[in-house]
Amino acid sequence: MFILDDLLLLPAKGLGSIFMKIYEMTQSELGDTEKIKEELQHLQTLYEIDQITDEEYEEKEAEILKRLEVAEGAM
Repeated sequence: MFILDDLLLLPAKGLGSIFMKIYEMTQSELGDTEKIKEELQHLQTLYEIDQITDEEYEEKEAEILKRLEVAEGAM
């Protein structure tokens, strides 16, 4: 009976491990302050070469700074 239970639960266990790996990867990416700082530098470069407007820059900068604050608070 235990073998049958294991076989029936195998797909659920596999999906659970896949979802856990995805969760871990997103958490590490969201908390990577260096990557967030690179995004901020890239945004500043786009602004300096007139690829984005003042409004776009201010909006995206606020989002990035908020993410940076959260990431640094989590450390």
